[in-house]
Amino acid sequence: MASLTRTMGSSDTANYIENINQNNSRYFSQSVTLGKQSAYNELIQLWDECKIQNWDGYDAFPIQEKTFKNAWDVIDALPLGYPLPSFGAEPDGHITLEWYYHPRWILSVSVSPEGYLYYAALFGDNSLKGTDTFLGSISETILNLIKRVNLKKI
Repeated sequence: MASLTRTMGSSDTANYIENINQNNSRYFSQSVTLGKQSAYNELIQLWDECKIQNWDGYDAFPIQEKTFKNAWDVIDALPLGYPLPSFGAEPDGHITLEWYYHPRWILSVSVSPEGYLYYAALFGDNSLKGTDTFLGSISETILNLIKRVNLKKI
C-alpha cells in the first residue's frame, strides 16, 4: 500500500522535494533496523483474523477496510527511527496500536474508521487521554507520548 503524497506546497520545487522524500522513505522502509515491514505484516495478519463479524466469538464488529487503511497510514506517518507498536483489535471494530513498557507505563492509540486517534497513556500514577484527528501526520502530543514510553526502556 503506497502512501499518499503529503506535499504542502504546489511549486515545482515543493513537488521535487516531496518526490525525493518519498524515494528516501521507500529506501529506508526496506531496512531491517529502520523499516516498518514487520509492523505492516502484523497489521495485515490482524486484518485477516478480524475482518469478519463475531471474530472473537462474542459478537465483535469486524475491522472495516477504512480502519485498516487508517492504521496503515498511521504507521506510515511514524517518523523514521520511532519504535513500532504492537496491534490489537477492539470489539467495536477499531484497531489498537500499543507501545508498552510494563502495565503502569503504556500508551494505547485506538484508530477509528473516521480517522480519529483516541489515546490513553499511563505513566506510573499519571494518566493522560485525548482525541486527535488523523490527517496524514501524527500529532506532536502522540509522538511525545511514544517517546516517553520508550525512554523508560533505555
